[in-house]
Amino acid sequence: MLMNAIETENLSKVFPQVKKYRDIFLHPWRKNETVALKNITLQVKQGELFSLLGPTGAGKTTLLKVLCNLVLPSSGRAMVNDFDVEQQGAAIRRSVGYVFSDERSFYWRLTGRQNLLFFAHLNNFFDNQAEQRVEQVLQISGASDFADNVFKNYSAGQRQKLAIARGLITDPPILLMDEPTRSLDPEAAKRLREFIRVRMVEKQGKTVLMATHNLDEAELLSDCIAIIHQGSIRACGALSQMKQLVAAQRLYSLKFIAVNEQTQSAIKTAIQKHSDIYRLQRWDINEKKVEVVILDSRATIAPLIETAVLYGVQIVSCTPLERSLQDIFERVITDDNSG
Repeated sequence: MLMNAIETENLSKVFPQVKKYRDIFLHPWRKNETVALKNITLQVKQGELFSLLGPTGAGKTTLLKVLCNLVLPSSGRAMVNDFDVEQQGAAIRRSVGYVFSDERSFYWRLTGRQNLLFFAHLNNFFDNQAEQRVEQVLQISGASDFADNVFKNYSAGQRQKLAIARGLITDPPILLMDEPTRSLDPEAAKRLREFIRVRMVEKQGKTVLMATHNLDEAELLSDCIAIIHQGSIRACGALSQMKQLVAAQRLYSLKFIAVNEQTQSAIKTAIQKHSDIYRLQRWDINEKKVEVVILDSRATIAPLIETAVLYGVQIVSCTPLERSLQDIFERVITDDNSG
C-alpha cells in the first residue's frame, strides 16, 4: 500500500490586512483579515501526480508555500515526507523542490549555469560536487543547450526549464509546481507536460503536486485532482470518481445544418420551455452544434428535439457525450457560488 507523501488536516491560513485610518477610529478592535486557506484536508500518495485545480486567487499558491515551509499555517496540521511543516522546516526544505516561474528569483545578469551553481552552494553542494550536480540537473531538465547564456535573454520556456533544474538540485522525492506551463506556447507546454509525467513521475517515481487553472492539463496529467475555490477544497479524487458528481446529468451534442440567429433563438426558447429538465452547456458556432445537459435522470432528449423541430431547427445528429473535467469544474463552482 502506498504511503502518503503529503498529508494535511484542517489546514488554514489567514493573512492580516493593514487597517485604513477610518477603520482604526471606527472599529479599533475589529481584525481585518484575508482567509487564504480554510480547513484544507488532503492526501497525496507517493509517486502520484496530484493537481490542485482552481481559478486565480483560489489559494493554490498559498497551499504550496505552506507545504514547502515558505509560509507557516495559521492552524491545522501538514506533513510532508513524514515531516511536520511547523516543527521540521529544514527537513521539509530538503525533501521538496519548489518549481515556480517567478523570474525575480533568478539573477538576470548571471548565466543559467551560474544561477544553478549559486543555488547548489546554498544547498551545501561545494566545488566539484556542485558542478557535477548542476550538470546532472541541466541534462535532466533539457536546459544544457542554453545553460551558458545570460538569464535575461532566456525565453519563457527556457526560464521554466531552468526553474525545474533548480527544483531538482537536491534530488528531492517531492516536487511542488506552481503553474509550470504558464506563459508557454502550446508546443513548449506539451513537451514540458510530457517531461513531468514521463520523466519525473513514471521513470523517477517522484511525487508531484501541481497547481494549475488549466483544465485540459489537469485532466491529461493527473492521477488525482482537487478542485480548490475560495480557499477550500470543493471536490477531490481520481477523475473517474469525480465524474460521479455529474453522473446523473447526461450530456448531449446536437448538430445542425446551419447556425444563425433564428436557430440560436429557437434552441434557447426550446430549452427555456423545459428549463426544469435541460440546461444549455455551450455553443460551438464553428462546428454548428450545441451541448445540452439533461438535469433529470428520468428524462430523455426527445422532448427537446421535438420542440426544436417545431421551431424550425434542422438537426443533423444527436450524440451522447462523456462528461469532462470542465463539466465537473463548472458544477462545483456553480454550486459553490449559489450556496
